[in-house]
Amino acid sequence: MAEQIFKNIRILYVHDDYLIGAKGYKLYKYDFVNKEWKYEAMVCDSKNALLSIFNLTRRLFRAEISDFYMLNDGSQLCIAKKGIFRREPGSNIFNKCFNVLRGSRPINLCIDKSNRIYFGEYFANMEKKEVYIYESLDMGKSWHIVYTFPEGNINHVHGLFLDPYTDKIWVVTGDRENECMIANTDDSFKTLHIVLRGGQEYRTCILIFYKDSIIYATDSQYIPNVIKRVDRENIEIKIVGHLQGSGIYGGQCGDFSFFSTSVEPSEVNIDKSSHLWVSQDGSEWKEIYAAQKDIWNGTLFRFGSIQFPDYSITKPVKRIVFSGRAVKKIDGSSVILDL
Repeated sequence: MAEQIFKNIRILYVHDDYLIGAKGYKLYKYDFVNKEWKYEAMVCDSKNALLSIFNLTRRLFRAEISDFYMLNDGSQLCIAKKGIFRREPGSNIFNKCFNVLRGSRPINLCIDKSNRIYFGEYFANMEKKEVYIYESLDMGKSWHIVYTFPEGNINHVHGLFLDPYTDKIWVVTGDRENECMIANTDDSFKTLHIVLRGGQEYRTCILIFYKDSIIYATDSQYIPNVIKRVDRENIEIKIVGHLQGSGIYGGQCGDFSFFSTSVEPSEVNIDKSSHLWVSQDGSEWKEIYAAQKDIWNGTLFRFGSIQFPDYSITKPVKRIVFSGRAVKKIDGSSVILDL
């Protein structure tokens, strides 16, 4: 497979005609025609911008732009340490629109077809305090609590995802026994319907949607990790792949789907590389790439992982884009791999 590496830039967004990538707290745009990166904007946070300049300080202090979102009104959002940041059309500055008080950042944002935006709190929460899901009705300008998990219920929210076949918003939570939940709402969180709940077998960070099934990878340091297929009609669960480590990161573009494993050492997770798995139908999976963990302590300087951008393309997927964190050769860099 032919590959192209962009050193020291993390690609966050893939369009038919361009890429958006981050270098520290600055965002750049790569035009496929001109084949060059041009400065676009910066995230307004001077302290973390300084820490983000060098790989090890960025990793140690979690000072990075982790996600980027393009909104229908031309504005943009990104997630960075301790906040969600918004860029107005025509501006070259991302200003903070939500201050994260608990934890470092939410895992992701979920945007429904009515342009409502959601995220769930992600923080250590060993005391099992209340956990909130937030909603924005004005393209990220303001936020309010739309749903509360009661005290003693869950540890934190791993992610929220729009099901394109039903328009439901799905929620996944963790981490310990009976805190692992896969649930959904069809009324903007007036009610929440629990579909699966229990132990580590339902612990996940990513949901992938097909017409007849929902796919997830387990994210656990306690049990061998697998990829599972949930039949929509009868909720029957089938294992369709076996992973070498925790399946924390993944995504989907049309019918093309992908997961990666993270190097999160435990008695069952002993592999020292992050592995990239892909599928065209959610049922048949194959590994196409692996990156070995670097020498730095994983607890302090991040677990080794392959991470993915948000896709917004209309053409068939002929190449996969990903970046590396705490792995050899591609830490803080991005790869475009022909399929």
